Amino acid sequence: MRGKRPIFVMHRGCREMNPFRLIPRRLKRRMFRYTPAGFPDPASCGAFYDARSTLFSGDDMMALEYSGTDAQRHLFERATSLLPPGGRILDLGCGLGHLLIYLDEKGLSYESYHGIDVSPRMVTEASRRFEGKTCASFEVRDILTEPLAPGSFDTGYILSVLGYPIGDDPVATMMEIIERTFSACREGIVLSHLAPGRKEGLKFTTVPEELGARCEEELGAKAQIDDDGVAFTYLLALRH
Repeated sequence: MRGKRPIFVMHRGCREMNPFRLIPRRLKRRMFRYTPAGFPDPASCGAFYDARSTLFSGDDMMALEYSGTDAQRHLFERATSLLPPGGRILDLGCGLGHLLIYLDEKGLSYESYHGIDVSPRMVTEASRRFEGKTCASFEVRDILTEPLAPGSFDTGYILSVLGYPIGDDPVATMMEIIERTFSACREGIVLSHLAPGRKEGLKFTTVPEELGARCEEELGAKAQIDDDGVAFTYLLALRH
C-alpha cells in the first residue's frame, strides 16, 4: 500500500541484510568511479574503504578500486617478478588479502605473511577468509603512528595503496610510509604509484625516475623501476 514502508523479516540464523546489495549494478558503477580529492590522515582513508567494503560487498574488485581481477593479478605478477617473495612477507595495505591468494596459487614459497591495513572492515573480512591458515595474520595498524620494528620482515609490498594524497604534504606522508616499510623489510620492498599524463583524473602522481632518485638519496636504497611508459601504474623496487 502506498505510504507504507516494506517490512523485512529476518529469520534466526540468517546473516544481517546489507541494504546496499539492493542498489542496481548500474548505479554501483557510477559510485565506483567516485574518487575523493584526498584524506587528512590514514584513519580517514580507512573509513573510506570501510564504506566501500560495505557498499560493494560481494564484489572485491569494485571495493578495492581495480578494473578487474586480470588487472590486479598482472600487478601482482609484475611486483613479484621485480622482487620475488621470500621469508617473512609484509603486505602493507593488504585489503582483503588477494596478494596472499596469488602467492599460494602460483606456488611461491614464503615463511609467513602479515597483512596490515587501516580499514578495520577489510582486516576483519580478510581474517575471516584466512582463518585457520597458521602462517598468515592480519592487523589494523597505521605505521605512521605505530612504526614497525626494523628488520622484522624480509620482503614487503605496497601495491595500489599510495594513490590518494594524505595530509597537508602528501609527498612527505608517502615518503614516510615508504621509509618505514623499507626499514621494516630486510631485503627490500616493491611499491606501485601513478605516473603523470597517462590517465585523466588521477589525483596524485609522481615521475618514476624522480621518486626512484629520491628514495636512493633519502633512504640509501638501490632503486629499480618497472615502467613501460604507457600504463598509468608503475612499480618501484627498493633494495638494501
